[in-house]
Amino acid sequence: MTAQAPDQFRYEGEQYSLIGIDGTDLYEAGDFRIETQMASTACWRGYIMIYDCIGGSLFLDGMHVRTQNAPAINGVDPIDSSLKMLSFTHAYENLRLKTKFTGSMLLGKDFIDSMYVHMGFQRAMAYGKVIELQIQDGDIISESDLSERMEKLRNQDPDKGAQPESRADEDVSKWISDSFSRDYDIE
Repeated sequence: MTAQAPDQFRYEGEQYSLIGIDGTDLYEAGDFRIETQMASTACWRGYIMIYDCIGGSLFLDGMHVRTQNAPAINGVDPIDSSLKMLSFTHAYENLRLKTKFTGSMLLGKDFIDSMYVHMGFQRAMAYGKVIELQIQDGDIISESDLSERMEKLRNQDPDKGAQPESRADEDVSKWISDSFSRDYDIE
């Protein structure tokens, strides 16, 4: 398996990876009737979303996708993808679709290379800067900096979640499922 390419998020002029989601109504390619295909082993789901915070609200601004059907979205026609290395076929830019997302999400930047796990999405503790946003109907209502908490978790057990607890089928299946999930619960 391969580590998965995360969705991207622009927030307060900085670029983050979307590393955790706890909520509803965040856009997916299927919301636009796009049937995706695996883009590469680094993108099993076949798409990467690009979100932007504009005026305190969360917008879907772009998408890279591997598909045979690429309809116009919000009046925007797809273009040939510039991310050929991940085998995407189409890209959407400047979508400016406000989300209706309600819940919380984790954003991370300054990935720590020594924390890399060659499976699924990367762990929150593997980022030097981690913020949690609380969002209601697409509007950002609060922000918490969790960077110190992530540093504490790294110091306590840097290998937590990096591999299955045992080689038992049940533990391996759970670890794989957890690795490909962006659900989060910070202990």
